Amino acid sequence: MKRMKILFAACFSFFILACAPVYTINHSLPEKPLNMSVDGAAHNWAQSEWWYYTGHLTTEDNREFGYELTFFKRITNEDKLPGLFIPVPAHWFKDVGMLGHFAVTDLQNKKFKATQINNFFTRSKADEKKYDVMINEWTAREEKGKHILSADMKGYKIDLELEALKPAVFHGDKGILKKSKEHANYYYSLTKMKTSGTVTVDGKSLKVTGISWMDHEYGTMKLIYPQSGWDWFSVQLDNDCELMIYRIRNDKDGIIDSGGATFVSADGQSTWLTKDDINIKTLGYWYSRQTDSNYPASWEINIKSLNLKLNVNPMLAQQEVNLEPMPYWEGSVMIDGTYNGLPVRGKGYVELVGYSKKYPLKYM
Repeated sequence: MKRMKILFAACFSFFILACAPVYTINHSLPEKPLNMSVDGAAHNWAQSEWWYYTGHLTTEDNREFGYELTFFKRITNEDKLPGLFIPVPAHWFKDVGMLGHFAVTDLQNKKFKATQINNFFTRSKADEKKYDVMINEWTAREEKGKHILSADMKGYKIDLELEALKPAVFHGDKGILKKSKEHANYYYSLTKMKTSGTVTVDGKSLKVTGISWMDHEYGTMKLIYPQSGWDWFSVQLDNDCELMIYRIRNDKDGIIDSGGATFVSADGQSTWLTKDDINIKTLGYWYSRQTDSNYPASWEINIKSLNLKLNVNPMLAQQEVNLEPMPYWEGSVMIDGTYNGLPVRGKGYVELVGYSKKYPLKYM
């Protein structure tokens, strides 16, 4: 009997050790400055992390496309497996959960298509020593200073090479963005990346060139009630300036709970702006019956301190990424306005999260 007890204790201890999380999440507010020589790689102390690409591509015969490619990574220590009757720790199945989104806006055909991939039953990688992420055949990595992207879905495939034309832009306080009293995360962008490669449409490979934008965020990224979602704008102007705006909404009280912006001048110098510096007026809406979402669909942006006024309009109304676990609108936009009294034009991307009444945003 004593031997049986010892054997049971040993087996139970082995089970507990085998089921222990591999990584330790650090929820403390970040203090260490960003270091671009190492911080492009994965951070397995960060609960959430994503690498986000959007861009505009043109073929040799002037056919235009917009694209989004995103790799999401989540350390699952504090999560439960979804859809089960009993709470089962997610890290028993996967210590590192990964999800990818790929979307194409085909402007000639007025068509938008999006899909996703995950690492539940397929191979994946997020290297901690160098920038190299992968889910099955989808990849994003850095080679000799260039970003190499590949992703595919039925009807569309991209194989792209991106090269940054400006240094990385650190948002917030030297790359640390405080989104609530309790949480902050790291966030930097490559706001202008020369892009070349191919877009394959229904099996036909088309050479393309264009400009892309890349975001990398990592840390604890949680909404705190009554925060209800966020709006994000990336703007690339023809005067070689860029603008990022983010706003975390409190729809219950009809206010912007947190927000800010970064303006990047033609020489790569950046200026951080608070939410009070930014005035955004919604001029129109687009309704999705599929998700019962009433999305803003046209905007007037006014930043008096920069003498900047922009009109932003979707290139295609239906650019909703209707994928689990939550739908959102992410689409290519056209831009015109004035900067210091001179006319400007440009392109960009807008992301709208937390608008669906059918699939309300769960607190992450």
